Amino acid sequence: MGCGEKTAVHLIVSAIHASMQPHVTQLVARLDTLIKALDQQARDLLSAGADLDAAASAKGSVAVPVDALKAERLRLLNAALHDLRDLKWRYVEGPSGNGRASLGMANSTGCSSVWGSTYPYNPYPFPWVNHLFQDSPSIAIGLFEAHMRKMADNFVAVRRAELHAAGTYDAARDEATLRDLDWKQFTDEEFALCPPIVSMGGDGAMLDIGLQNLSRLLASGKPIRVVVLDTQVYSNTGGQACTSGFTGQVADMSAYGKSQHGKTEVRKELALIAIAHRGVFVHQASQAAASHLLAGVLKGLHKRRPVLINVYTPCPVEHGLADDWSQHAARLALESRAFPFLTYDPDGGPSFADCLSLEGNPSPNDAWPSYALKYIDDGGAEQTMELPVTIADWAATEVRFKQHFTELPASESGDEMMLFHEYFAASADDREGRVPFIWALTKERKLRRLNVSAEMVELAAERQQFWSQLRQLAGLEIPVTVHDTVVGQMESEFEQRAGALRVEYETKIAELKASLPTQIARRLADGLIKNAGSSAAVAQLLASLPSVATPSATKSLSGNGSAPKAVDPAPVPAVVAAPGASVAPRVADAAVSSAAPAAAATVATAVADDDTLILEAYIDSDRCTSCNECTNLNNKLFAYNADKQAYIKDPKAGTFQQLVVAAERCPVSIIHPGSPLNPKEKDLAKWVKRAEKFN
Repeated sequence: MGCGEKTAVHLIVSAIHASMQPHVTQLVARLDTLIKALDQQARDLLSAGADLDAAASAKGSVAVPVDALKAERLRLLNAALHDLRDLKWRYVEGPSGNGRASLGMANSTGCSSVWGSTYPYNPYPFPWVNHLFQDSPSIAIGLFEAHMRKMADNFVAVRRAELHAAGTYDAARDEATLRDLDWKQFTDEEFALCPPIVSMGGDGAMLDIGLQNLSRLLASGKPIRVVVLDTQVYSNTGGQACTSGFTGQVADMSAYGKSQHGKTEVRKELALIAIAHRGVFVHQASQAAASHLLAGVLKGLHKRRPVLINVYTPCPVEHGLADDWSQHAARLALESRAFPFLTYDPDGGPSFADCLSLEGNPSPNDAWPSYALKYIDDGGAEQTMELPVTIADWAATEVRFKQHFTELPASESGDEMMLFHEYFAASADDREGRVPFIWALTKERKLRRLNVSAEMVELAAERQQFWSQLRQLAGLEIPVTVHDTVVGQMESEFEQRAGALRVEYETKIAELKASLPTQIARRLADGLIKNAGSSAAVAQLLASLPSVATPSATKSLSGNGSAPKAVDPAPVPAVVAAPGASVAPRVADAAVSSAAPAAAATVATAVADDDTLILEAYIDSDRCTSCNECTNLNNKLFAYNADKQAYIKDPKAGTFQQLVVAAERCPVSIIHPGSPLNPKEKDLAKWVKRAEKFN
């Protein structure tokens, strides 16, 4: 409900808090162990110098004589114990009584500071500072430096105590190293214990007036976490236009009039600007898929480099949305390619394709995903129409684009009317005299048509171009010019190689037809029985086949009367098929002898293309919680049955990656990805590995 910023911020800070707590629990347990060990060492030192007879006869306190060496050792142990107990107190209790905070935040002036600082309430249960519109990145750099120095002092105390506990402490050797410790030398566990410094602001603060400050932070290499709340309009100051807005968007200073129909510039893409800094982990997401947003946040927390989380946060006031529409608006923006998801991880590999992932975008191989529009016809019956969710369908739901749509009366119909996605795909000649429109619904769910302006066609072209560019960078699309050149070079080579292979293949097939059909059939059947269990059909097949010894020779295929060649047929490996699974033929073109042609063919078609187990993807539908995670990912691959329980609708309608991601996001772990259908899918080895625990 309400402001889209609040949902995003709550998700992000909650994820950070949840991520920090296990590390804190482990540290406190570690501190307890060290405190106990050092305390025991100190007591052992004291007791070693005590006079037991004097202590037994004394009626008051007993002085324990300690030499200078022991006294220095006791002093060091006592100092270490003091530091450890103080550190534990700060994590468990501290000045606030709630322990050490999980993060600190520098907040640029904007909506997030206004709704976050209304006296006497503040929703941020951690150190928080608000500064000028453009300054939060600069403030965050200063906070980070001081914060890391403080954390280094803490870790020095723990490292020193561990040396004492092990009995290996040497001040002359160790203090120089401990004194120089900084965040770059922290262990992974130490780094994970550092509460993140977050720089947060809106798109105006980060993308316009504060862009230079942000760029300096991203170029610094310091692991500061930047959260940008992208509303695509200056929401806090009355809704002025900004560079993150879209073509045609109507706002203050980009009005709709006779000479200009809203904003004329294309949207500035902060994600690409951040990627251009080369060393920044970038995650673009929204509440449209909370699991995708949280996955990027959690992954970014472990990066020892700057992290930029760019979040689309619908603004009900400035976008003209209902109070409960933020999540729905975010979903439409994702599906229409207005705000695509992306993750750029500089540690992913040497190429852009290695580093850039478009995981989370529905139907990534299509211009737009398609959905079923259900409506009531004139006769009162419910009907369904399959349509893509275009940029116009998204824009038509928001007041900021309202003036680009006009309702078409029912009387205006005919050949000049053209659905928007068809109009967009048509040539200039085919568009001539045509009127682009989209279908919409009345409150009674009756169909109505909305005429779409030329600016929305321009916006669609710009967004589709950006989507294509992202796919190219991610290695999912080959540019047309490159494709044509490569294909032209390959076609000639392919024809030459194909001709040679065809001759070789036909020769081998002829040899198989002449000499090996019965042996192949028997070996296939033996393999099936051995590995898949016997069945009546296969048993009958075996009974019908004569026991044939391997022939020692066959006629020469050349027919020139040369000496016969010895033939030793290679064994045919058996393959296990999943129950009910269909398996493709291994020897597709090998004819069998007249002894049992039909039976041998049956066995041949039961053998797979390779020697691996073929697993079909499936869902334990009766345990489905109808969470929409899988159907939001790809509603052609996943669908709901009549009981609104998910099942695999078409395993060929999506990628193996989507099956694995859906399995990982499923809250009840009921999705089983099976085996990949496309052996050439990008990063297939990685996805097969991640699929193992679900199959």
